[in-house]
Amino acid sequence: AASSLAEKVHSCDQERQSALEEARQNPREGIVIPECAPGGLYKPVQCHQSTGYCWCVLVDTGRPLPGTSTRYVMPSCESDARAKSAEVDDPFKDRELPGCPEGKKMEFITSLLDALTTDMVQAINSAAPTGGGRFSEPDPSHTLEERVVHWYFSQLDSNSSSDINKREMKPFKRYVKKKAKPKKCARRFTDYCDLNKDKVISLPELKGCLGVSKEGECAPVLLAWRDLPLPGPGTKGSPQQVRS
Repeated sequence: AASSLAEKVHSCDQERQSALEEARQNPREGIVIPECAPGGLYKPVQCHQSTGYCWCVLVDTGRPLPGTSTRYVMPSCESDARAKSAEVDDPFKDRELPGCPEGKKMEFITSLLDALTTDMVQAINSAAPTGGGRFSEPDPSHTLEERVVHWYFSQLDSNSSSDINKREMKPFKRYVKKKAKPKKCARRFTDYCDLNKDKVISLPELKGCLGVSKEGECAPVLLAWRDLPLPGPGTKGSPQQVRS
């Protein structure tokens, strides 16, 4: 029987092959090599050899399960955790983005996330060892999108108040205007993100308006953090190379 597109995209064996190939070409980058079960599924526990982290995954997609990562001990995972198709309640799902043409909201948010991902990879790869230290061991329970939002939020929140105030929002507005398309969607994007209308943007609000609020359920770009090359000598990483 012909396998569905989703299975092709997430077949563990395929991902393992490409990870092995990538590790052969870039031995210093500490690529995560997935452990596979029969039938294209993933083993419920996955580990990253060079950092000693292990975590639980969904066996059909390999997506990390948030909050399960452990270091130097095996996490206890359900042996057959499957992706739930239940729709998670997302307040941004049907929220209108003023000025944005019908059907273009997702395209706009995807282009914004793409730009942020590229910038984060460049920032990590060009960071001096002292300055970049806190990025070098990602939390394996975070998807790539979550890492991007956490990273960008910390960039914007210059006074470390855990929210983006009116002054800190100016660079965000400029960035959105410059990087995301269609441009019509950019004008009111910060208002769209401010769900409770308190004139500041919190981390959950930023995650929500970028479509990564519910552990990747509604994330437009389905990538796990393992797709991101770990910083190391001569790391060259661009998120474009992991698109299929």
